[in-house]
Amino acid sequence: MDSRDMALRKEGDTRGYYERCGAEAGIAGFTTIFRMFTEDETRHADALRALLNGARVELPVSKTLAGARTILRRLAVQQGSLSFTGDLASYQSAMQFEAVSARACGKLAQEAPSGWERELFLRIAADDEIHFTLLEEMRELLQVNGEEPGGVCDAG
Repeated sequence: MDSRDMALRKEGDTRGYYERCGAEAGIAGFTTIFRMFTEDETRHADALRALLNGARVELPVSKTLAGARTILRRLAVQQGSLSFTGDLASYQSAMQFEAVSARACGKLAQEAPSGWERELFLRIAADDEIHFTLLEEMRELLQVNGEEPGGVCDAG
């Protein structure tokens, strides 16, 4: 399996993982953020699939960062009343997965034969870095809220 196939597989795996975590979080804002992540991963998978089929692909900028930051600011005000039912450790696993993906897409960008292909991989890497940062902020918000790792959302 070449690195492009692996990137496509990662996007599909992460999409399902985020759907489960969103369903299990128990915090409406987190569920919305995980839905945003799922939409990004779907866009990434569709773009990579089209690329593998020989199409020229341009990936628009994700709106996840702005939307998630608004949600996180609102949740920070509600810190003491958040009722988290997911697995905090799964956020660390997801962060590691996003970091690996960002590095892999960065490498694919360096190896890309054309400028538009390089931009595609750089866009996916940037989205993965955004996901990493947002997951970190979500995890920190829960740790400040006194939550400890545990729960039911299993890593990938």
